[in-house]
Parts: sequence; C-alpha cells; structure tokens
Amino acid sequence: MSQVSLSREEAIIGQLKARFPEAIEETKIDRARRVTIHFEKDHVQEIAMFMRDELGFDHVKGVAGVDLPTQKKIEVLYFAGSYSNAEVQDFIVILKAKLPRDNPIIASVVSVWESAHFHERETFEMFGVKFEGHPDLRKLLTLDNWEGPPPMLKDIKFPEMGQR
Repeated sequence: MSQVSLSREEAIIGQLKARFPEAIEETKIDRARRVTIHFEKDHVQEIAMFMRDELGFDHVKGVAGVDLPTQKKIEVLYFAGSYSNAEVQDFIVILKAKLPRDNPIIASVVSVWESAHFHERETFEMFGVKFEGHPDLRKLLTLDNWEGPPPMLKDIKFPEMGQR
C-alpha cells in the first residue's frame, strides 16, 4: 500500500488548522512555496508565536494593509519567512486578518517578530491600523504637519494642486 505524502504547503496548512481550528477561517495554496492563511484577528500573536516556534518562520518580510471600503474592512497582511530554517527558507506564508474599517485594531507582533516594527508603523500611518502593544507607534513616512486621514484609504480626497 503506497502512502500519499502531503506537500509542504499542505503540511503547513494542516499544522495551523490543527493548532487553531477556531481561528483559521480559510486557507489557500497560492502556488509552490506560497500559502495564504485567513485568520481571526484576536489570535494574531498566538499564530505568530506558533509560526516562529513550531514552524520555523523567524521573521516578517513585510506587513501591509488593504482598504476594502465596500466591505467596511481593512485587511492586514503579514508576510512570514525564514532565514534560519532550511526547510522553509524558500516559503512565504501570508497571514491575513480583516478588521472593522471604522476602528481597525489588532495586537502588534513586534514582540514575536521584531522585523515587524517599521512595517506596522507604516501600516498604522497609511491605513490607520492601531497595533496594540507596539513599542513606538508613530508616523514614519508622512510630513510632521500631515493632519489628514490615513492617505492610503480609497475614499480620501486630496486638494487639487495649487489649492490650499
């Protein structure tokens, strides 16, 4: 009797689903070595620690935001990778959580992945996502005198050039 072996992508998904059955909402193998995991936002730190400690994903390559105004949501994406674990060095796992657009709050993962520090600051500034527990959540890119809404929201209106 031959045994069917799981792909590495299926194995990662299976481990996350087994550990967090209540938090994993949807999974997808995007292509070889690329997996997307949609999760419930209240589990971000637990999932990040499991990814780091059990699966070997030792850093975040980036954190991004996506404005979804018709859904009244902001989606936060974490791109997890590894330098130190040869088994997953060529992998990127994209962790996605949807937050309410009117009050986008999620726990910071800087205590788990220090590399998330500046990425969370950028996502805070550009999309208004508040990362609870972030050690230094302040502007990173806009001018000090920027008082407007987060500039990457799709419904923001900028003044015409020359008008003030």
